[in-house]
Amino acid sequence: MTHPTPLKLSMHADEALPPNEAEQVAAHVEACELCQSQLSALRAETQHLVTALRADTPEDAREVPTFSRPASLRGFALANIGTALLIWLAQFLWKTLFGEMILNTATWLTSVYIPDIYQLTSTTALYLLEEGTAMLDAYLGFVIATLLIITALALLLMRQRFRAGTLSMCLIAAAVGTLMVPAPVQALDFRRSEGVLTIPASETIDDTLIVRGETVLIEGTITGDVIAFGEEINVTGSIRGNLFTFAEIVKVRGDVGGLVLGAANTYTLSTSSVGGDLWLAGENIEVGGDVRIGRNVAIASDNVSVGADVGRDLFAYAETVDMSGNLGGNLEAFSQRLRLLGDAHIVGNVRFRGNEAELFRADEVRVDGDVEFLARPEEKNRYATVEFYLWQIAQLIAAFLFGLAMLWLVPALRGLSIGAGLEGLKSAGIGIVALVSVPIIAVLVAITLIGLPFTFLALVAWLLGIYLATIVVGASIGQMLVSNSDSMPLTLLAGLATVMVVVNLPVIGGIIGFIFTIIGLGMLVQLVFDLVSTRGFDEQATD
Repeated sequence: MTHPTPLKLSMHADEALPPNEAEQVAAHVEACELCQSQLSALRAETQHLVTALRADTPEDAREVPTFSRPASLRGFALANIGTALLIWLAQFLWKTLFGEMILNTATWLTSVYIPDIYQLTSTTALYLLEEGTAMLDAYLGFVIATLLIITALALLLMRQRFRAGTLSMCLIAAAVGTLMVPAPVQALDFRRSEGVLTIPASETIDDTLIVRGETVLIEGTITGDVIAFGEEINVTGSIRGNLFTFAEIVKVRGDVGGLVLGAANTYTLSTSSVGGDLWLAGENIEVGGDVRIGRNVAIASDNVSVGADVGRDLFAYAETVDMSGNLGGNLEAFSQRLRLLGDAHIVGNVRFRGNEAELFRADEVRVDGDVEFLARPEEKNRYATVEFYLWQIAQLIAAFLFGLAMLWLVPALRGLSIGAGLEGLKSAGIGIVALVSVPIIAVLVAITLIGLPFTFLALVAWLLGIYLATIVVGASIGQMLVSNSDSMPLTLLAGLATVMVVVNLPVIGGIIGFIFTIIGLGMLVQLVFDLVSTRGFDEQATD
């Protein structure tokens, strides 16, 4: 004889079973004394709960909630399909009904001036360089003062003897003294302008120079380093230290004694010499034939043209690389096309990641070393590698252990289940709002120095919620798959394994994983609100 599970008996006592299952359980209970006693105990327990609630709760809160049947796999599938259809409907409405409005708005926005990314970055970097130390000092002073004042108040509230009061006054005096210490002075030369900023040829700066302007002209002599930001930077003077530039257009026609590091849409070097390395990134980079570079060159760009004399090696990452100068070391090209032009002379080897048809070599070009054609790295099928499965197993074990710990520490998580129909859509909607809104609010709060700790805590909670969301969904799916088992580890492992397999399916795995994340995040947010509201109700009832 097969007895009904305790879950079914509890549902039968609450009249929550479907009619066909209720008839089967009732027929079994009539012939089984053991199940009759268990059913009587469950009904008696429910009656005791009703009596207890009626004794301490108002008239409008005496209704005892009945047992909620967990969602079935069919209901879960329908909820996911409904979420996908809702997303598709939103995209359809976006493209049709609101298409014209969005296009008109976009047309209007294009007429509004928006700062370039180079300008935003340069402005932010300069502000942090100027005010960063003072901001950090003020923030640390505020934190230290707050901790000391809290400690002093705690000691005073303990109502100890005179020693505690004396110690508290000393701590307060130390806090005030800390805040009154002036900020350290930086030995840097800051200059900025909204228009043209010029360092004239007659000026010599014996320090590190940091400049920012719409157009920066450096014609004088700088004995230290130069850090320059702007829309256009022109260097014709002499820099004995290093040169760091970030702008839309950079032109260097002066001598630099150290390293040159920069990023720009267009970067041009001509009639100049660089004593150290040259590291550049941009869309178009041109190093003229009258340039001398003492050490290595590393360039990442769409189009690279190097005609300079390079003392050591050249590393180029671009679509097209043109080399027409003298190279004292090796040439390493990661590009679609490599062209050795003019009377270029390469002392070392040429290593080109491509085939022979993509290499053009003029007759006058000399290569003392070897010319090697290396195969470009091909993307491997991740499902055909052992590392992929080992990594998935490691992720499964980590999620399983973390999930067990959270379910044990927070018992309320065990009662979460994916609702079918509107409940699933509601969880997905709440999850999307939480996924998008929390980082935005955290960034806005971080604008104020006092809000930085809250920003940090919010981002940590957000990341923890995203990771825990998949685990919660896995636990709920495990309860659907192994409904007859009361073992929490078994149901969690079965659900997590199912989720791991589904999210790694080709093409649709990423979409399903995103749906799982927003549904799980929505479930967690609803749980937090339920716990907060329940606690508030309990405190009101106690009062």
